[in-house]
Amino acid sequence: SFSHHLITTLLCLQLFWEKRLKGLRASDITEEVLRTMELPKGLTSLGPDTSDETLLSAISSALHMSSSPITGQTNSAAEKNPAVWLNTSQPLCKAFIVTDQDIRPCDKDLARKTRRERDRERDRERERERDREREGERDRERERERERERDTETETETERQREREREREREREHI
Repeated sequence: SFSHHLITTLLCLQLFWEKRLKGLRASDITEEVLRTMELPKGLTSLGPDTSDETLLSAISSALHMSSSPITGQTNSAAEKNPAVWLNTSQPLCKAFIVTDQDIRPCDKDLARKTRRERDRERDRERERERDREREGERDRERERERERERDTETETETERQREREREREREREHI
């Protein structure tokens, strides 16, 4: 019947909804596509689409849509037929456990990247400070140059006045 077909179709759509995320890519503000993240070796996809991209999308969605722990499909029968033995609140992947050993390298990597970024920011700030100092020195040099020009103009004007005075003196002597 039509209603049975519709229900079956809707269930399939709900069951494997992550497939709709296939081919979507994250991009930065310049619309450049970001590199796809590498998944740990222990994460293995189940079901009709076993790509890492789909699995990453499914895990990301599960993390955002639920506050429950993400464990994957814990029922071993799900590996044989995921459509039958499916826990719909979990992503379609084999069961996994995240251990401290999994987290430590990530923490170290994050600390290293954070340190490197902090060093870069410190270097950028130092460069900005040097730029400000150089600009300040250029401003001071321009001001000194303007002062020398004013002094030269003043001296020139003073010299002209003296020359005019001497001219007047000579004219008076001739009279």
